[in-house]
Amino acid sequence: GAATRTHASPSGDRSDTRLRTRCPRTSCSLLLASCLRPPRSALEMGARGVQVAVGFLLLAVLLSVVRLFWASARSPTALPSGSFVEHSAEATALIEELRLLRTDISKLKTVLEEAETSAGVVAHAPGAAKTETALVAAAPARPVAPAMSIALTTSAHGLGKRDGVVLMAVITNPSHIKERAELRAFYRDRFPTEQGKVRVVFVMGNNYFLGNPPKPLSAETKQLLKVVMAESKEQGDIVWVDGREALPHVGKATEKSAAWWQTAPSLGNYGYYCKSDDDSLIHLSRLRRDLEDAGESSLYGYVAFRGWKPNYKFQACGIDVRPSFVEQALQGKDFARDENCTDSVGPFPYAGGNLVCMGQVLANTLAHDGHFNAFVRKAHERNDGGIACKSPLECAKQPWEAHMWHHEDAGISYNLFRSVVRAGLKDIKVVKIQPWVHIQHWLRDNITEPIPLVVIHNLKGLKQLQSVIGEWRMDVGPWEFESERALCQPCSKIWSWNWARSCASGEGDACDEMVVFDPNSVYTCCMKGYPQAVMLRMNDEERVRALKDREARSKKEAADKEQRAAKAKAILAAKASRELVTAGKQATAEKAALENLKIGLPAFVAPA
Repeated sequence: GAATRTHASPSGDRSDTRLRTRCPRTSCSLLLASCLRPPRSALEMGARGVQVAVGFLLLAVLLSVVRLFWASARSPTALPSGSFVEHSAEATALIEELRLLRTDISKLKTVLEEAETSAGVVAHAPGAAKTETALVAAAPARPVAPAMSIALTTSAHGLGKRDGVVLMAVITNPSHIKERAELRAFYRDRFPTEQGKVRVVFVMGNNYFLGNPPKPLSAETKQLLKVVMAESKEQGDIVWVDGREALPHVGKATEKSAAWWQTAPSLGNYGYYCKSDDDSLIHLSRLRRDLEDAGESSLYGYVAFRGWKPNYKFQACGIDVRPSFVEQALQGKDFARDENCTDSVGPFPYAGGNLVCMGQVLANTLAHDGHFNAFVRKAHERNDGGIACKSPLECAKQPWEAHMWHHEDAGISYNLFRSVVRAGLKDIKVVKIQPWVHIQHWLRDNITEPIPLVVIHNLKGLKQLQSVIGEWRMDVGPWEFESERALCQPCSKIWSWNWARSCASGEGDACDEMVVFDPNSVYTCCMKGYPQAVMLRMNDEERVRALKDREARSKKEAADKEQRAAKAKAILAAKASRELVTAGKQATAEKAALENLKIGLPAFVAPA
């Protein structure tokens, strides 16, 4: 059985929601006959008791399904154009109902297995599917369909058929229509073998921040939304989440990003859930291979370490690729940034927002963490009455009671850290990919190949995006060394990470008491690398490229300097010429004035 809860899209369309229960006539007849026939022995009487228990459990499951179906039938109607539905409270209730339903299904499966083992009482007609197969292995409904808004499905981790390996979200701005078109073509045309394995969706907020006091949407924004709605209907790959566009601070995507991680596991049954931005390009094949190697209890990305001030202060504190440096800041010792982080949680692994992926275990843990949901609700409230700020430093100076969440990726990583510790998870892999080897920050106009890059990011503007798409060669590789697994070791050995602290108690983001623990009891740290010879070759190539870049920059700087000197010389010459002309004119005027003065004076007579 499967139940689907679908919210009305902004355009007014709804996904088709059906609930069907099928029972083959032969199977039902046999079960009915076996139930009505008097028991022939004590063993059969005991088995009859098992059948009654199974019946009651089936009834409980069906009542839960009917409840979900009834909630689906009461979906809210479409709001006027320019408005969007809100769903977080209802979605949370449905997810909790789903959890209870999965528990009932698990119990039913256990009872059926015990019954079959004991006496083979529960008969199956020839060719008929077993009851547990029909309940547990039902394929989850697909969440992203043409004209969809937000679809919450009943797929659960570990249950049912997989929709794919990776579900990757691209956080995007509604106005970036041409950028999305380029990315769709890039992922479709360059990675045909990944279709059905890696699914890419574009994530937008279902509302706009309208100011305080609120102002109506402009005519331009309303027209843009109409265009985006048409795009959503045509492409079927836009996911609207419970977050707002145009937030009043530098963390423009905090609400969208949080809402993505709150709902991602309910959008389909995938092994891994990722988040990227529309200024990044991802090599889907390399990404999927790396994630499958890491396993579904992994955090993957360019990892650094951070601290975070709890108690709804919404402020990161301390950052370094070495956790020991952040640890010093949290313990009040010397730290380069001169920050007071003694009230902070951490150090915790922080994955940069250009590409961060969580295995299904971590994604489900975070999405179902009530403390994380409380954190997000409070962040929404702060944004409602927040004071606009345009830089991280300006935002950080705001008082704690009005402080807004502007460290998007640090806030997500902090909540993941707290939820992992709270849930008592073990053997969580932190997989770090390396800059210039797997990640290339776009600072120049060429791509060094052969380098097995996973992500290129910081592509500013449509023209640069198109240029890099054209230059990134997909006919190079794959190399044998690409398939090598990440090197995993105790975190104390690979990164000297021996100390961490988190909150021992407190509701939501409140932290009543902190507890210190050994992170090696929770995490295993992994570094994605390549054989030494390959790394040396890459370093040599990078050194040669850097040398050429420096030489080119030096020549350009010399030419620019010469050009500036020539321009300055020309300016001085022109100025001198103008001054000479002005002086000549002034001399001529003075001479004429003297001549006029002489004419007007009486003749001078010398004394006798």
